[in-house]
Amino acid sequence: MSFLSPYWLFAASAILIPIAIHLWNKRQGKTVRIGSLRWIEESASSRLNSIKLTQVGLLLLRCVILLLLAAALAEPVWMQLDPKKVSKKAVVVSPELLYTAALQRIKPAIDTLVKQGFTLHTYTPGMQEITPEKWQQLSINPADSSINQPQNYWRLLPLLSEKYNQPQDSVILFTSDQQRFFAGTKPASLPENITWIPVATETETTWLQTATQLNADSLLLLIGHSSRDNITYSSQRTTLANKSISSNGKQLNFNLSGDYIQLINDQDTSQVILQKAPFQVAILSGKSQQPEVIYIKAALNAISSYTGLPISLTETATADSSANFIFWLRSDALPERIKEGRNVWLQAVAKPTAVKTSVTLNTMPVKIHQVSQAALAPNESIKWRTATGEALLTKQENVYYFWSGFAPQWSDLGQSAQLPELLLPVLFPQPDFTKYDVRASAENQFMPTARTPLQASINSDAKQQNLLPWFVLAAFMLFLVERFLAIRRTT
Repeated sequence: MSFLSPYWLFAASAILIPIAIHLWNKRQGKTVRIGSLRWIEESASSRLNSIKLTQVGLLLLRCVILLLLAAALAEPVWMQLDPKKVSKKAVVVSPELLYTAALQRIKPAIDTLVKQGFTLHTYTPGMQEITPEKWQQLSINPADSSINQPQNYWRLLPLLSEKYNQPQDSVILFTSDQQRFFAGTKPASLPENITWIPVATETETTWLQTATQLNADSLLLLIGHSSRDNITYSSQRTTLANKSISSNGKQLNFNLSGDYIQLINDQDTSQVILQKAPFQVAILSGKSQQPEVIYIKAALNAISSYTGLPISLTETATADSSANFIFWLRSDALPERIKEGRNVWLQAVAKPTAVKTSVTLNTMPVKIHQVSQAALAPNESIKWRTATGEALLTKQENVYYFWSGFAPQWSDLGQSAQLPELLLPVLFPQPDFTKYDVRASAENQFMPTARTPLQASINSDAKQQNLLPWFVLAAFMLFLVERFLAIRRTT
């Protein structure tokens, strides 16, 4: 039962009226015949000292009448829902758990839920149901396979919430906690009927981050390696004639295909453009940004020294047409011609806000003191995110927007030894880097903190019965009973 006008329920407070009248109503005393009043002393009325309930049944009857009238004013209705649509129970599992050995860790819990009547689905845009035969096949042989196109689990959450949008629905969601499955803006809340269980997965990936041809027969390959804890890079020198290298105990093969070079790791292939000239970096800065320049130059020199990649760094007042990457550290607007054919780094210029948070670079958190955040564009992706959810580095098309700074008043990034490893994939981006990043995220970084309460929606197929006449009739019948008892008591 529900009420179409629930605000009328406040009228139920009218039951205080008969209670007050009942308590303050003075009972009629008995007449006692005496011969003289001479020996009777005057005394104050003891009505206030002797207030107590009498005729409790009659009082309760009057209160019930007022409650029924208040409920009638609130327009009560009875919803008879289709029994097939009363509740839905589902277990939803993400593909990287279904098709890898990690499935064995959650299989007992899923089997128990299926026996309790839960249906099994994949956490994909279609939320396809997994048949018992398919589940049996996956349970017996969950062969490891790489995820070539990671889903964005934040973007799928509204689809899941819409499919199971009734309070009586129950959803158990199993996903990995890897960073590559979370992109964009974190949802503000999670519906109360969804229980999200992150599963720690142990996966390692190896890929080609960048390749440079040093001379006619010499190559410098930068190999990336990601695990649950961190991302590391190692440089390998080889010759064009040698088609294989060894990295982290694995034998990797590579081959040239036009302007591209491919690295083959088992069944996985990564590909980048072969650089045939030193990488050109230009820094355009104003006076106010000179402290930032110091830290950027130090990080670039560390990258070149550590990896052996030839980087040519220049500081100019105008954009160098030959630069591959430009750091725009100026307060004036970025000219459109500078963005053509190159990646650009823009420093924050909006008014900063003091924060107490950090960003985790591999395993070490680095403190962030100020963030200058603006509204993100629809096609703007987040590359670095703080522990409390603020966007630290975003990218829109070929422009990176850095919403903090490297100087001490902004953050501790400038003094961090891990800054070169952070900037390296920005300077030399790997097109498919997302699928190779298997680092784990802390639960508070990807899990919505608030819970959204759900209200039962009125089903168009439901039969709605108006209970107003029945409430009025019940109140009238009780009123007749009350009048009969009251008159009988008086006579």
